[in-house]
This record gives sequence, structure tokens and C-alpha cells, in this order.
Amino acid sequence: MSNWERVWTLANWQRLLFGDLFTRGQLGGLALTLTIGLLAILGSTLIGAIVGLMRNSPRRSLNVPAMIYVQAFRNVPLLILVFWAYFVPPALGFQISKFMSVLIALTLFTGAYIAEIVHRGIKSVAPANIEAGRALGLAGYQIHTKIVLPQAFFNMLPALAGRYVVSIKNTSLAFLIGLTDLTEIGKQIGARLMTAPLEVYLTLLIIYFVVNRAISALVRLLEDRKRFNRLFLRI
Repeated sequence: MSNWERVWTLANWQRLLFGDLFTRGQLGGLALTLTIGLLAILGSTLIGAIVGLMRNSPRRSLNVPAMIYVQAFRNVPLLILVFWAYFVPPALGFQISKFMSVLIALTLFTGAYIAEIVHRGIKSVAPANIEAGRALGLAGYQIHTKIVLPQAFFNMLPALAGRYVVSIKNTSLAFLIGLTDLTEIGKQIGARLMTAPLEVYLTLLIIYFVVNRAISALVRLLEDRKRFNRLFLRI
């Protein structure tokens, strides 16, 4: 039996895709990776949008805290944040799961980057477009909702796609605190087989590549201006 046949068994694929869900009732593998990644993407997008808007506010009471958050989390390694989210709450008397530790760290870390993307996206809108809206008699909120934000969001799409892909890849750090994500399951299979590390980690590479290409392709669909306008511009 070749190493590929030993790695690509039905039992191994079940573990890679779903962890020990069918044997112990514990979600893991790719399903856990995607759960963490997608929840982190949703949470970080919400945080990033709010903080990004605060970064563009002329009020220092909003601008300064947003800038501090962005600079703080962009200049700290994600690995350190994961360890902090895992070890610090118990030291303060709070008990949170390993899942929540990784999710909180990844959400706050990614949110700082998305906030800067939002900030730059809004800045990229030409002032002439805003003046044109004023000339048409649009109110301030109408200018933002119908002119600034749609154009800014379209300009953000390539950077957002890249950041979302990085978020999925960053979930691989979850194995460091004992979560049985895709990387950890692959590590366990490799340790059990012992003689097929190349085949195991090449399989992980293929899975991550397919997932991230799918995310990039979905975002790329929105990069078509006509399709984007049909979905988001209802003027």
C-alpha cells in the first residue's frame, strides 16, 4: 500500500473534514476551521466597519480611540494574542473555551486590518463625487449612503478578499492551544502514520488552497461593476 493510499482513507478524510464528529461528537477538521474563520470574518468586518468610520470622524473623541485600537492590534503578532486570549481570562477569574479564545483573538486582530481598509476606502472616494451629490441637493446621510459608502466598498473589495483569505489561514494557529482544527487533525494523522509527512501536509495544502480560492472567487464576482451595482445600488 502506497503512502497516498494510507493517507487518503475514508476514515482520514472524515477526520480531516469533520474531526471526531462521527465518533465522539466533537466538531473538528475543516468544519471547525471554517466555523472559526467565517465567524471571525463576520465579527471583524463589523468591528472594522465601525472603527473605520470612527477613524474618518473629525471628532478626536472617536478618531483617537480608533487609531489606538488599530495601531495596537496591527503591531502585535496574532500568536501572542491567541495566548493572551487563552491564558489571561482564567487569571482574571473568567473561564472561556479554547474556541472562544481563538475566535476573540482572530476577530480583534483582523478587525484592526479591516478598519484600516475601510478608512482608506472612504478616503479613496473622489471629493468631486461628494460635491456632485451636494450640487444635486442630497442630504449628508444620502451622500454617505448613496455615493461615498458604495464607491468606498467597491474600492475595498480586493483588500477585503485578501484579508478574508488570511483569516482562514490564520485559523491554523488554533492547534497551538489544543483545538482539533484542520492543521491539528493533519498533524495527528501524520504522527500516527509516521512515514507519510509529505503526503499529509500536501493534502492540507490542497484543502487550504481550494477553500481560499473559493473565497477569492466569490469576492471576485462582486468586482464586476455592473453586478456590484445591481446588488448594492438601489437608487
